[in-house]
Amino acid sequence: MNSYADLVAAYLSDPKPETLAELRDAVRSAPNFRSDLTLDRTVDPLMTSGAYDEAISTLLDLMPGGIFSPAVHAALADAYAHSGRQEAADRETSLAKAALRSIASTGDGSAEHPWTVLRISDEYDVLRSMKKRPGRQEVIEESGRYLDHHVCEDGSEVYFDVTELFPRN
Repeated sequence: MNSYADLVAAYLSDPKPETLAELRDAVRSAPNFRSDLTLDRTVDPLMTSGAYDEAISTLLDLMPGGIFSPAVHAALADAYAHSGRQEAADRETSLAKAALRSIASTGDGSAEHPWTVLRISDEYDVLRSMKKRPGRQEVIEESGRYLDHHVCEDGSEVYFDVTELFPRN
């Protein structure tokens, strides 16, 4: 297997479905991958208290399972920036944006062409990037696939294919 860095570099230099699938498969196979990854109990309090170096360490401990999480890369960018490491902050900002673009490349958010995600938090990162506030949410099983359907506060609807997040029998 190529290294995670190689897979990220391959996707960034040639962002097509095949390179994204390879990267996502590797991330899903990482020993510390979690589809339910959140930062609210671990990293957010550190950032709020100004413990930026500890936040960086905590975020780096999430790798490789946290690779291509828009939230993880954005939090790393913020922590690095507050720590005066602008080059690292810029790199992480680029990765956060690339992660969002990768999700957008998988569909259009409709029920017919839902976006696919690595983790549930990615859905909320996409909604936040679109300036959408989640309202109602439900998982719909349809023809062997699972769609996470969000009705936003503005009435718009978006769909995410979360089939890969469910255990296979």
